[in-house]
Amino acid sequence: MSEIDVDRTATTNDVTANDVTTNPDTDHLDTDHLDTDHVAIDTPSATNHRTLDATPDAKPFWKVPPLHKPQLKALAVIWVAMTTAYVLVGLAIVQWWEPSGGGRAEARLSRWLDDQRTDQRNDLATIGSALSDTGTKIGLLVVLCPLMLWMYRRWHDWAFIAFGLLLEVSVFFTASKIVRRERPQIEQLDTAPTFSWPSGHIAACVVFYVGIATVVFWNTRSKLSRAVFAAIAVAAPIVVITCRLYLGMHYASDAIGGVVLGLLTLLVMRHQLIAARGGRPLS
Repeated sequence: MSEIDVDRTATTNDVTANDVTTNPDTDHLDTDHLDTDHVAIDTPSATNHRTLDATPDAKPFWKVPPLHKPQLKALAVIWVAMTTAYVLVGLAIVQWWEPSGGGRAEARLSRWLDDQRTDQRNDLATIGSALSDTGTKIGLLVVLCPLMLWMYRRWHDWAFIAFGLLLEVSVFFTASKIVRRERPQIEQLDTAPTFSWPSGHIAACVVFYVGIATVVFWNTRSKLSRAVFAAIAVAAPIVVITCRLYLGMHYASDAIGGVVLGLLTLLVMRHQLIAARGGRPLS
């Protein structure tokens, strides 16, 4: 090899080595002068999970189901477990709690509320209870479906509430029919085809209003929006609990059972929706 060839080879090696350098301030490869014929670098994508959903090979958002067969099977098993638990607790309340001092105390609370009734308060309690009436929830769900699809470009947010209500009502209705706890021994100012334990109105109220607030927290960083819907999520259940007790439809223990059922339902639905997305978060 001639001296000219040696010099050319050394120069080429120097350029190749110098092309791939690291920036001492960032510890990353300096690719400003990188010879792309010799080196290929794969950089991780900076996209979030929403962008991953929108890859060229991905389905349109309206064709992506919020739940798949494994999650539906899991929900069936969870329904059995939750219903069994609520039946057992309800039977224990009827058998042991009602004759106890705690049972007598909540019976006295019902009688005290009965003594506080006036026509105006009766009307207000009926209005407050309507926040969780079946017709109210169905009407709002019909409105929320296209609205959430348009705003969030996925089924998951609406399904979180709609499937949650289905799970809640199926647990509540079955447990109520099996336990058959009698309502408070005062005049009932409302009617219902079920029994006292647990409170389906209150459970559905928690699922619906806390569920909407959860969806807002998933999809917005606006402090105002979060504050407004968080306040509704707290206020609506308090109003419905007070009104259902006042109307003579439930004991306090029924209300507690309804709140717990609603919160458990939301936790279950959140877990299953995340599982259907391969573990990717909903927020």
